[in-house]
Amino acid sequence: MSCLFGYCGPPAEGLLARMAALLAHRCPLGWEQVGGVTASGDYAEIGHGLAAWNRQSQLAQRDHDRLGYGGVLFNLDDVAMPNDPTVGNAERLLTALNRCHAPESGLEALTGAFVLAAQLGDAFYLLRDPAGVKVIYWTVHQGRLLFASEIKALFADRTLPRRMRFGALPEYLTFSFVPGAGTLFEGIEELQPGSILHFRHGQARVRRHFCCEEWEVETPSLGSDYPALVRAALEQSVAECLAVSPNRPPAVFLSGGIDSSAVLAVAARQLPKTRLPTFSAHFGAEYARENDFVQLMVDRYHTDHHWLEIRPGGFLEQLREIIWRLDDPIGDPVTVPNYLLAQAASQVADVVLNGAGGDPCFGGPKNIPMLMARLYGPLPGEPPTGWLERNYLRAFQRCYQDLGALLNPALLREAGGEDALIALLEPYFQAPQPRDFVNKLMSINIRLKGANLILVKVEKMSSAHGLLALPPLFSRRIIETSMSCPPGVKLTGAVEKSVLKKAVWDLVPEAIIARPKSGMMVPVRFWFQGELREYGQKLLSRQQIQRGGLFNPDYVERLLNYEMEGVPGLRHGLKLWMLMTFLLWHEQMVAAPIA
Repeated sequence: MSCLFGYCGPPAEGLLARMAALLAHRCPLGWEQVGGVTASGDYAEIGHGLAAWNRQSQLAQRDHDRLGYGGVLFNLDDVAMPNDPTVGNAERLLTALNRCHAPESGLEALTGAFVLAAQLGDAFYLLRDPAGVKVIYWTVHQGRLLFASEIKALFADRTLPRRMRFGALPEYLTFSFVPGAGTLFEGIEELQPGSILHFRHGQARVRRHFCCEEWEVETPSLGSDYPALVRAALEQSVAECLAVSPNRPPAVFLSGGIDSSAVLAVAARQLPKTRLPTFSAHFGAEYARENDFVQLMVDRYHTDHHWLEIRPGGFLEQLREIIWRLDDPIGDPVTVPNYLLAQAASQVADVVLNGAGGDPCFGGPKNIPMLMARLYGPLPGEPPTGWLERNYLRAFQRCYQDLGALLNPALLREAGGEDALIALLEPYFQAPQPRDFVNKLMSINIRLKGANLILVKVEKMSSAHGLLALPPLFSRRIIETSMSCPPGVKLTGAVEKSVLKKAVWDLVPEAIIARPKSGMMVPVRFWFQGELREYGQKLLSRQQIQRGGLFNPDYVERLLNYEMEGVPGLRHGLKLWMLMTFLLWHEQMVAAPIA
C-alpha cells in the first residue's frame, strides 16, 4: 500500500494534484505533500498516499530540503537518530541525512520495501529498495524530473508525449513483461532495484549501488552450516515484516509450495498465540489443484483459511480494471489470482506476506535446462555467439519462437528482431561476476524476473486494495545470504532450492519439501476453449487485430482455433492471454485519454 509521486524542476501548478487523482486507488485515506523552492532555484513537490497499515506521515521538510518515501524502512534505527515517538520516521531520516557529509551513502544503506524521493541541497534523489519490492517510474521532460509509483501518473503532465516504444513489444511477448529499465513507453523508465537516481540542473544519472553478485563467495568456508544461515536470515526477515503491523495480524498467501509454506511456518512460530489468516486460490475441481498441500499447512499451524475459487465468470467484469491497475502490462495470468486474493485479504488485514523470492534466490526452475544448454553448447548449425542468450529466451516458453509469425514484419525489423533481445541479455551473461554459472543465472533472475515481474505484479495487485505486500524470501538479507552460499547447496544435482528445504525441514511437512515445483497453473488453455472463448474471439477478432496493425491476424486466428501446426511450443492459452492483456492495456493506456 501507499504510493509516491512528484516532480523536480520548473514549477507546475496543479501537477501534483492531478498525479494524486490518477493514483486515487492507492490513496483511499487521502494524500499528503511537501514542496517548495530548492537550493538551486528549482521547485520540488513530493506526494504520498496515506496507508491503513501506517497512518504516520512519511514526508518531512526542513528549509530547502524535503524527503518522502512509500513503503517501509527496516533499518531506520541504524541510519537515523534514536527512535523518538514525537518525531516521524521521515523527519528522523531527513535530519540524519542533513548531518551526513555524503547523503548518498546514507540513502544506500537503507533496507526494506520502499521507494524514496529526497531533495538534499542542490540535488534530487530517487531510490528503490535493494530487492525491488516497491516500484517507481521516472522520466525527464522539459527539464523537469517526473516520478510516480505508476506510469499513468506521469501523464498528469499533459505536455509529456505518450508514445509507445515498439521495440518493447517483442520483449513483452518473449518474457510476458518488459525486462530491465525500459517500459512500453518511449522515454519512461523503471528505476531498477538497488539503484539511486541523481537529478541536478535538468540532468539525471542512475547508478546501481546494491550489486548482489558481489556477495558471491568463491572459496566456501569448510564446515559452514548453510541451512542454518538461511534459516536465521529467514527468521530475521519474517520478524521485520511482522513488526510492520503490530496491531493487526498479517495475512499470508499460501500456495502449497515450499516458499509460501516456509514463510507461514516461521511467521506462525513467531506469533504462537495468533491465528493467522491465510488465503489460497484454486480453479475448480476439474483442474489440477494444490489444495491437499495447502491443507497440510493449514492443519499444522491452525490458520484461519480462506479458499477462493476463480473462474472467468467471476472476474471478466473486472478484467479491464485489473489491467489498468497493472499499469505496465504483465502477461502472466497469475495476475488475476493475485488481484482477487488481495481483494479478499484486504477485508481482514493491512499487510500480507507471500512466498515470492524462493525461485530466483535459491535456484528454482529454468536453471537445470540452462545448465544442460551450457554443457552441450550450441545446437548443430546454430551461430556460435548468443546461444546461451537464445536458450534463456526459449526457457520462458512464451512467444519468442512465434515472433516472426505473430508480429508485423516491419515492426519486428524496426525493433531489431532477435539481435535486440540477445543484446538485452548479453551484459548479464558476459559480466565478470558472478563467476559461477548457477550464481549468474540467479543474479539474472533476481534482477530481471524478480524485480520486473514477480515483485511488481504482486505489489500492484495488492496496492490496488490498500494492502502492503511483503516477501520475506526476497529481502536484501536473503539475497546476500543466498549469494554467499555455494551453488551446490542451492542446486544439489536436480534438487532445486536444496538449502532452503533443509533450512525448514522441521517446520514444513515432508510431502511439501519433497514435491517438485509446480507453480500456480492457471487453466487459460481450457478457458479459451470454454468460458473465455467468446470474450477472446471478440477482443482478438480479425477486424480488431487488423485495426491495430501490430499483429498478424492469420496467426492470431490460428491460436484462437487451437491449430497444432506451425505453433512453436504450443501453449495457445498463455499466448492468447498475453495478447488479450496487451490489447486491453493498449486500449486504456495508449488509445484512450488518461489525464
